[in-house]
Amino acid sequence: MIQQKCFGLPVFLHFMLLTGRFLRSKTPHSELVVTKKARVILLGFWILCSPHVSQAQVVNIENKRFLNDTNGWVGRTDFNFGLTKNTRQIVTLNNTIRVQYQKNKSRFLVLNDVGFIQAGGDNFVNSGFQHLRYSYKLKDRITLESFVQLQYNPVLRLKWRFLSGAGPRFKIIKKPAFKLYAAVLYMYEYEEIIMSPINRDHRFSSYLTFTWNLSKQLEWTSTTFYQPNIENFGDYRIAHDGSLEISLSKHITFLLSTNVLFDTKQPDGIPELTYAVRNGISFRF
Repeated sequence: MIQQKCFGLPVFLHFMLLTGRFLRSKTPHSELVVTKKARVILLGFWILCSPHVSQAQVVNIENKRFLNDTNGWVGRTDFNFGLTKNTRQIVTLNNTIRVQYQKNKSRFLVLNDVGFIQAGGDNFVNSGFQHLRYSYKLKDRITLESFVQLQYNPVLRLKWRFLSGAGPRFKIIKKPAFKLYAAVLYMYEYEEIIMSPINRDHRFSSYLTFTWNLSKQLEWTSTTFYQPNIENFGDYRIAHDGSLEISLSKHITFLLSTNVLFDTKQPDGIPELTYAVRNGISFRF
C-alpha cells in the first residue's frame, strides 16, 4: 500500500475547523449547533486523511444518484488529481462521469468511473467500472430496480467482473434535511480473477443508505452493504462508503470520501480488509 500525504486537505480543514465560515446558518442559535456538528465530522475526516490508500471492489451507486424528480436530463463530472513527492513521486487521478434521464415513473442512470495511482513507475491502483441502472417507481415508497455492471481492478487481481441484478428499493424516511433508504436485491456475479478459476455466484445485495444535509453548504452521505453468497453464507462482503460534500459555489464542491471493504473470499495475497480515502473538487452542470 501507499502512504499519501494530503497537504492541501489538512490546511483547508484546519481553516474550516477554526472558522466554520461555510457552515453557518443565519440565526445565532442554529449557527452554534451546526458549527459543532460540522467540526466533529471534519475532524474525523482530517484524522482519516493520512493513512494508506487502497481500492474497494464493491461499487456504491447511492452517492452517484440524482434525487431530483424532474423529467429530463441531468449530469455531473468529478475530477480528482494529486501529486506527492517524498521518497518516490506519486500521481493520483480519478474521473467520474454520470448522466441520468427521467420520464415520469421511469429513470435511467449511466455511470463511468476510472481511477489511477502510480508511484515510481508502478501502478498501485488501476481500476474502473461502467454501470447502467433502470428504476421504475411502483408506489410512493417502493421502487423496482434492475442493473448491469462491468468492473476491473488488476491491482487486486480482478481482471473482469460482470454483475446483473434486480429487486425492490424502499423509501423509509424522506425529509428535506434527512433521507433514509433500504434495498434487498438479487445479484448474479461473474468474476475472472488473475491466476484463479472463474467464479459464478448468486448473491443477495442489501444496503442501508442515508443523506443528511447539515446545512446549505454541507451534505453527509453514508451507505453500508451486505452481500452474502446465497449458496454459502460464509462467503460475504461488508462494505461502507461515506462522503462529505462542502459547497464552495453554485457549481463547485469540495469532496471528502472514505471506502471500506471486508471480503471473506478475497483472492490469495489480497487482504480481507481494504480501504481508500479521497479528496477532490467536483463540477456540477
